[in-house]
Amino acid sequence: MFVRTYGMLYMQNSEVFQDLFTELKRYYTGGNVNLEEMLNDFWARLLERMFQLINPQYHFSEDYLECVSKYTDQLKPFGDVPRKLKIQVTRAFIAARTFVQGLTVGREVANRVSKVIENLLSF
Repeated sequence: MFVRTYGMLYMQNSEVFQDLFTELKRYYTGGNVNLEEMLNDFWARLLERMFQLINPQYHFSEDYLECVSKYTDQLKPFGDVPRKLKIQVTRAFIAARTFVQGLTVGREVANRVSKVIENLLSF
């Protein structure tokens, strides 16, 4: 979808999104991930990339780009989207993580019950 919509622009910067998706997956599979911090990092990295793409005639140092990303809250380059997305993603992934944990516990319980029944039937 992203490749079809954004073409080479996405292809050249896809690791920003791939890192986001990797961290989201790590979260819902039980990893120690702070969703808010992870999403803040994503928007900061995206801003740095966009800033460079919009101003290709300049070369910015890492310090300069880091400074720009520190002012994301004041500049609001993405409007209210980061705040809204953070709320939606947090709700959805807390539910997804809880669901995955529930499935894991359910599988363990089913395996233990199966073994108990198997042992009872073998007597």
